[in-house]
Amino acid sequence: LVQPQSPTIHATMMLGLFAVFKTAVATAEAASMDLEGALISRVPSGRRRRQEFLEAAGPTLLVLTFLEDSLRVVQQWEGQMAFMQSTMHLGYYLGATLLFLSMLVQTVGSLVVLHAALVPSAKLGLAKRATWSLLAFTIVQPFMYGELTNIDFLCRSLTLSGGLLLCTFAQSKQLASRPRASQWGLPQSNFAADKLQLFGRLMLTLLFFFEALAGSNSGGLHSLIEAPRLLPAVTAVALIAAAVLIAVGFKTEWSALLLAGGLVLLDLFWYPFWSAPSYRADHMRYYFFQTLSVAGGLMLLAVHGPGAIALEKRAAEKDF
Repeated sequence: LVQPQSPTIHATMMLGLFAVFKTAVATAEAASMDLEGALISRVPSGRRRRQEFLEAAGPTLLVLTFLEDSLRVVQQWEGQMAFMQSTMHLGYYLGATLLFLSMLVQTVGSLVVLHAALVPSAKLGLAKRATWSLLAFTIVQPFMYGELTNIDFLCRSLTLSGGLLLCTFAQSKQLASRPRASQWGLPQSNFAADKLQLFGRLMLTLLFFFEALAGSNSGGLHSLIEAPRLLPAVTAVALIAAAVLIAVGFKTEWSALLLAGGLVLLDLFWYPFWSAPSYRADHMRYYFFQTLSVAGGLMLLAVHGPGAIALEKRAAEKDF
């Protein structure tokens, strides 16, 4: 016969079961905390990797159009000289000087900016001067090639100038984070930098408003009135919505990233210079690389933010 167990044995068994249960609960909690910690640690790590990629890819794409244009001058020197003399009515020596200076400024300036973006120990003060030289060339270029009446060309130049302003803002931001940054004469107040960021952000949206309202690629809203089509309508509305969000500084990071990604995809569709006829290939190649440069400016905006003069900043201060 089975002997009945004493109360002491029952109590010991209960304590043992309780200890096992407590150990299991503690183990589960520890595993949950480890998993949560691993997930949390991955979020900043993923964001940091994305920022590092954008900080390198943004300036790289931004200077591509200048490198391509300087190479064009070398490859088409005779044609460029003929244009300067016959169309712009410039003398041989003046035309040659302008072409040589444009090639020099674009090549050297682009390489210095590219070096600063890829090498952490680069001289950012020199890179800022190189960026300003590229900005100066972008302003002079419509005068140099007689494109002052070409609205599309002017919008693209202003948009590219906005990307260059954002690049100088990023360089100033990185320079200020270095020791002894005051030796470069940086302003103590951030107000000037915030205005620079605002102007760059607004100028960066000009191309998208133009393409949405009157552009030949997206169809423009004006053409939809005469011949409504779904795809151009969706494209125009998407361009306007993203450009407005960037202009006012709301949800800037993801708006800029989505617009940059969409712009790269549309660039492949709009300007396939590799398969274009010879009489259009040169024109399409120029616009292809210029569009990539605008995407680079958007990447810089995504990683460095809209600045203090933005709805995001006002909303954050209000919540605080």
